[in-house]
Amino acid sequence: MKPTCRQASLATVTLLLAQPVLAQRTGENAAAQAEDAFGKSVGDSAIGIYNEVDVRGFSPTDAGNLRIEGLYYDQQGTLSERLLQSSTIRVGISAQGYPFPAPTGVADFALRKPGDQAIVSVGLAYGPWDGKVAEIDAKIPIDGDRLGLVAGASINREGRAYGGTPDVHTAGLLLRYAANPKLELIGFANRYRYKDGEAQPLIFSSGDFLPKRIPRGKFLGQSWNDYSASGPVYGFLGRAEVGGFEARLGLFRSIFDNFVTNGDLLLDTDRDGNVGQRIIIRERGDKAASTSGEFRLSRTFTEGPRQHSLIGSFRARDLRRRYGGGALIDLGPSRSDAPDPRAEPETEDGPQTRDRIRQGTAGIAYQGKWLEVGEVAVSLQKTNYRKQVTDPDPAILLPETRGSPWLPAATAAAYVTDRIAVYAGFTRGLEESAAAPIEAVNRNEAPPAIRTRQIDGGIRWTISPRVTAVAGLFKISKPYFNLDSGGRFGQLGTVTNKGAELSVAGLVAPGLTLVAGSVFLDASISGEEVDAGTIGRKPVGSFVRHSILSLDYRVPGFDRLSFDIFLDSSSKRTANALNTLTVPARTTASAGVRYRFKLANSPALLRAQVGNVANKFGWNVGRSGYFTAIAPRSFLISLTADF
Repeated sequence: MKPTCRQASLATVTLLLAQPVLAQRTGENAAAQAEDAFGKSVGDSAIGIYNEVDVRGFSPTDAGNLRIEGLYYDQQGTLSERLLQSSTIRVGISAQGYPFPAPTGVADFALRKPGDQAIVSVGLAYGPWDGKVAEIDAKIPIDGDRLGLVAGASINREGRAYGGTPDVHTAGLLLRYAANPKLELIGFANRYRYKDGEAQPLIFSSGDFLPKRIPRGKFLGQSWNDYSASGPVYGFLGRAEVGGFEARLGLFRSIFDNFVTNGDLLLDTDRDGNVGQRIIIRERGDKAASTSGEFRLSRTFTEGPRQHSLIGSFRARDLRRRYGGGALIDLGPSRSDAPDPRAEPETEDGPQTRDRIRQGTAGIAYQGKWLEVGEVAVSLQKTNYRKQVTDPDPAILLPETRGSPWLPAATAAAYVTDRIAVYAGFTRGLEESAAAPIEAVNRNEAPPAIRTRQIDGGIRWTISPRVTAVAGLFKISKPYFNLDSGGRFGQLGTVTNKGAELSVAGLVAPGLTLVAGSVFLDASISGEEVDAGTIGRKPVGSFVRHSILSLDYRVPGFDRLSFDIFLDSSSKRTANALNTLTVPARTTASAGVRYRFKLANSPALLRAQVGNVANKFGWNVGRSGYFTAIAPRSFLISLTADF
């Protein structure tokens, strides 16, 4: 699995706990800015039952449902916190009024923007697992708030729970020009560099049992089995209001350049930790590069208490990928619970597969809002999708995949009272499926786009001006992809995720902020493979319940000091394709303390945090049925200052 700069930074700088609002970096506070518990990140602070890779049991990132400032973005490389101010998961009632919703939910990224005051933020952190971070970010006005610059860089010697120590370097630059409130132009460049990232061993059990417990915090892989990649992202955003119309444009170039990646597969592992066969998969020179963007034209007019908006949109992307040709290194029998170093062998790369995806989507939408009554939104999109795969063997000619479906969507909300709103929605989509994992025989191969659908509805209750509760129901259907009995990644049926989601968020008492949420999920597969008994009804990794609880208490009368607690609880999870094995339910707790003070007359924040306080042991299960241990107890201390 390819790690991202964002994942690396989040793992090192935060334990998903809220922060108080003070200034540029010392004031980043996901809990304080979250309107619900469904997913919010602010800088390196994040909270919620969902995130960019997991919404209602699916991944918005894999599906291609990412936006930058609301405009379509096809991600290959990843934006880092140098330029990424926040991200919000648009799902359920939070997607009401959002143009062109998507069945898997939308992750919307907001960029850092300069203001009329210069701010330079410096951050240092130690931990977890001996990780070390140094970062600097600046907002520099050039001409007041008309023209300004955002710049930042970080160096991270990351500590991983499994003993890896990758180096992650990030840098970003953004220039914003706003001649007046009706014109805004933004250009940016972002880059991360990931190197010396040791591959984590993936344990595959030889039967219907969990692996033998392994030591955590100790590297059990091969020291030469490294991962190295670069991921630049470039973009331009423009907004102009002319003659009552608003025009918006976003153009993005996103590249993932994978210099070398390695998988460490521990196959046929028995109850005692004996590995029947250890396979190293090494690939070099994989690359994915995408040019994408959206042009949107809208007109809004008011009719008494009613507001009407008409929106036209055109989205497009051109994605080119190069992958395959890797080497398989058979190390023979091994151990899963102890180091087993081997000499690095020489390998040769084979020819690579290439593919190209071109897609254009035109859409029109209407949004209507009636003061104190409700709102409605309808949209219709027509997409044209083409995918061509070029096999390295010139004798193999693969047909081009095409699709041009209509994609309707409709949402509505009614304000029953000034505190209660009910909502409902229906959406169809044409989305990407995840690429084949490294353990598949056709690793990195991406299936053609899939047709998806979603219906949802629920209620929002404004308990008080600062506390909101949401309850909703949803049903999503998609083709189901996973490994077949021969290890090939492909469609095995249709998966339907039905569920309920609950959220309560806000300031519940003086100084006490609460964010709590749960999702209850019934995921089921249907199709010939299930009927034949080849796979079970439940997808690998699926759960019945996932809940989070965050409490942030800022001491009244001494608000420099705050304490926080974060609980993450999950029911048992399906652990193999036949549904004959599960990972037990677990709950982990993290805690922290924050102290705010002045450093050279500037805001500063000192944090100390402990993750997995009770040092609980448990297993994560990958979608293809491999196991990795959850992170052990961790410690982090950091200092951030805004000058």
